[in-house]
Amino acid sequence: GLSYRWLLNEFPVFIALDKRRFVSQMNGNLYIANVEASDKGNYSCFVSSPSITKSVFSKFIPLIPQSDRAKVYPADIKVKFPDTYALLGQNVTLECFALGK
Repeated sequence: GLSYRWLLNEFPVFIALDKRRFVSQMNGNLYIANVEASDKGNYSCFVSSPSITKSVFSKFIPLIPQSDRAKVYPADIKVKFPDTYALLGQNVTLECFALGK
């Protein structure tokens, strides 16, 4: 399988996962709840596969937090999700993410 990690600004400064930051091992997305000024920087996804001993970096993506007064975004609530199928007797993992404040 693939393993996903995120870098902040340069290698090997990996994002420390905590109650605010989570990396989905299903799709590699980085989720940050309640963005803080300290989250500012350039992010790159680091994908590795131990089975083929290969690693790949994405291009850097800039994150520039804005103050609450700068922009107000409406809540983005999805009401329709794609159907999910699983074989009887097999495990399935569903992920649910609420947007930060």
